[in-house]
Amino acid sequence: MRFPWLIPFFADFCAIVAAYALTFFLRFRSERGEWVFESIPRLIGLQPGALGTDIQSFYSDSALRLIVILTVVVCSLYALRNLYEGRRYLIERTIAWNVIAANATALALFYTYWYLQRNVYHPRSFFASVMILNACFCISFRHAAETLLAWMRRRFGFDRCPIVLAGTGNKTDLIASLITIRQPHGMNISGRIPLNPSDPFDSRLEQLRSAIRNHHAELLICDCQGNSVSEIMRILELTQSEGIPVKILSAELAVLVTHAHIPCDLVHGDPLVHFDAPVRNGRIGLIRHALTMLVAWLALVLACPLMLLLALIVRLTSRGPAFFVQERIGVNRKPFRLFKFRTMHDQAEELLAEIEEFNESEGVLFKIRDDPRITVAGRLLRRFSLDELPQLFNVIKGDMVIVGPRPLPRRDFEHYYEQWHYSRHLGLPGLTCLWQISGRSNVSFHDMCILDVYYLRNHNWVLDVKIALRTIRVVLFGEGAF
Repeated sequence: MRFPWLIPFFADFCAIVAAYALTFFLRFRSERGEWVFESIPRLIGLQPGALGTDIQSFYSDSALRLIVILTVVVCSLYALRNLYEGRRYLIERTIAWNVIAANATALALFYTYWYLQRNVYHPRSFFASVMILNACFCISFRHAAETLLAWMRRRFGFDRCPIVLAGTGNKTDLIASLITIRQPHGMNISGRIPLNPSDPFDSRLEQLRSAIRNHHAELLICDCQGNSVSEIMRILELTQSEGIPVKILSAELAVLVTHAHIPCDLVHGDPLVHFDAPVRNGRIGLIRHALTMLVAWLALVLACPLMLLLALIVRLTSRGPAFFVQERIGVNRKPFRLFKFRTMHDQAEELLAEIEEFNESEGVLFKIRDDPRITVAGRLLRRFSLDELPQLFNVIKGDMVIVGPRPLPRRDFEHYYEQWHYSRHLGLPGLTCLWQISGRSNVSFHDMCILDVYYLRNHNWVLDVKIALRTIRVVLFGEGAF
């Protein structure tokens, strides 16, 4: 199925419609229901308000508009709680808690909006009832949809997903048993390749390529225990050229779980990480670009007063210009001029060679916790990442996006020590990224590249929103910044 999220989304939409219709019936058309709605306030010491025909007409006439609003809010929260992940997981995940939490969050958002608007027109019990009923309907409808889909797969071969499983050992056998018994998301093993570790790696790659093509595989699952990250990246390149997703089982990718907290299957403690099929830029790319420009302009307008104040502080507290312009390496390794607030003393670039020996990071990145070149105001700006606000101009220019791999200076770029590190330049650099929310300076360059490659292969609006929300927390608490 090209859009595996459509069936659960349709079930969720039906649940919202059913919850709204039943609440409306109980509230306005059922004597017993009306008695229940009036009794609950009395139990907690409140006097129920009188409902006139005007409010009944409102909820009847505005049903379509309210259902659309509910669908957008609730289903967006479902997406943020990984409820539309398709074939990302092999092991069945419980949805009840996520559904309940999402509906509770939606209700809190509606109540907050009404409080800020001083809106006393809507009876709070109506929307509370819709959310409670929707949670129950959603869990039931999703279970029914999955049961129906499983029957259609068995009976008609609908939505079958042929896969190639590569690897040897107990963990590969466990994955094979899981797929054979449960057939999650219609997966079935069309081909299995042992991949002898004693064979040259190029030979093993050709075996994978042949198996994918011969079995018309729509997914590759590869047990990469014992493979280096460089070899794993070559497998990713293979699946990218073949246009299919891949799941990689390897402890080498543990940073995605331990630091970035990416949800994934665990097989005897090792992550089975999903990498999506490559996305071809088209209308989706144009929409993403338009949204990026809109967000950047809005953020720039809102941040202008703060940026003017920060520029003044920088100018008054140290000699030199308010802004610092530095060459960074962007998409496809092309250099561009990046804007920041100046956080160091003037001539700091010329002093870099003198303090190189005090570098606290590994050879690629240059990081010193107590860098003597940083000004007093600069330390405050760096701690809360306020020095990066001028990069909104880079986003508007098209050099950067909101979320993407962080652009590095030429000094760092010239210290890359493995060929696959350059893969992080296959997408536009961003204001924030997985590295930014996973410890920043506490994460090695090697792990940072793994995070960047994962993002570039899996990026979508859900992951972007998650990163943006977590960035707010990281910035407020200054986590990993120096």
